[in-house]
Amino acid sequence: MNYRFKYLLRRVFRQADRFTLLNLSPMLIYITGLALLFIGFMTADDSTMVRVLYGAVGFMAAVWIFSMVILNKNEAYVKDSILKVNYIPLYLRILPTMIYQTIMFMVFITMYSAFTALFVDNWMMNIYSLLYYILLGVILVIPFTMLFLGVSMHVNTNKINPVLFVIVLLIVPVFYLPEQLPSVLENIFSLNPFYYVINGLQNNAIHQAWSVNRLPFDVLYVTQVAILYLWMFESYNKMKIQLYNEKNSMPES
Repeated sequence: MNYRFKYLLRRVFRQADRFTLLNLSPMLIYITGLALLFIGFMTADDSTMVRVLYGAVGFMAAVWIFSMVILNKNEAYVKDSILKVNYIPLYLRILPTMIYQTIMFMVFITMYSAFTALFVDNWMMNIYSLLYYILLGVILVIPFTMLFLGVSMHVNTNKINPVLFVIVLLIVPVFYLPEQLPSVLENIFSLNPFYYVINGLQNNAIHQAWSVNRLPFDVLYVTQVAILYLWMFESYNKMKIQLYNEKNSMPES
């Protein structure tokens, strides 16, 4: 286990060694959002910027979740490294990207709150709720990464990635408030586990931390994730063999 831990630690802090632009692009987006947020607070009133903060956190959360899924496809296909005499296990290939991207996301979301505190009195993000929703997001991303890898063995996913990202943005409250939706549509969207995670991060960013009133949604989320994990455990062994052995298991250019 020691050599695997060393590999994990090394890869977490060397994300830019390969696929450099792709791996660093989420951080560039976070930096751009931070700069725009700072400029906004210098020019707009507080109430407007709190609304902008809500949307910005939602957008960055969508980038965080989507980037972990997309970037892990590249890592999963890399076959030029070994540990001992075996290929690096699939789960160990995807963990460094998830850890690195999650750390970057946490750092910048905390900075978003810190910048807001410079302009709005008594502003502080609930760190426990932040960690809770981030944990839920990481747990959710793992089976969707497996699903995306399975699809990528049969479809050129590079062609559909922009469309998928737009769909993600439309089904989570980034460009609108949940209350602005018709009640039927809001109830349908709330069934989406990504909606729950991203909306939780948004609410926490504007002083609405997790409370016991959200327990029914937590139960729904856990049920959905449990079903996804049952599928993942069933398909994992078959998928990792296909990724290692099939001649056409190569990243699309």
